[in-house]
Amino acid sequence: MAELDRFDRLILEALQHNARLSGAELARRVNLSAPAVAERMAKLERNGVIRGYQAVLDPAQLGYPIQCLIELTLYRADYPHAQATLAGFPELIDCHRVTGDACMVLKAAVSSMAHLQALIERLTELGGTKTAIILSSPFTGRVPPWPVEGAST
Repeated sequence: MAELDRFDRLILEALQHNARLSGAELARRVNLSAPAVAERMAKLERNGVIRGYQAVLDPAQLGYPIQCLIELTLYRADYPHAQATLAGFPELIDCHRVTGDACMVLKAAVSSMAHLQALIERLTELGGTKTAIILSSPFTGRVPPWPVEGAST
């Protein structure tokens, strides 16, 4: 786990809210110079704390108004094959290997119920499915709270 000081945390919090902040604006918000912020960001990137920057897109605005979570229980415990196959399904926007009854939980975005039905039919070649339609997402993309200084994990 990376050692983060108060300034690193301020930088990360600001970027979580708006990753498009200019270096000068970010420096102003955390009360450091722009070169100091750039150096800290480079270190956070090198250490894997910051894994990337991306635009958050709305699937509904792109023609995929139905989002769902699909539990997949594989017929065979061949995870490398399943993962490679699932990577080829463009409707799948998240894939998690999990504990419990299901082997994997997938998040999909589809254009219609017919599209969802076709996706599920393709998935059943790998295993059994259980699907839940997402009605709304009050929040997403949250990160866990910062660890308490001096507390053991």
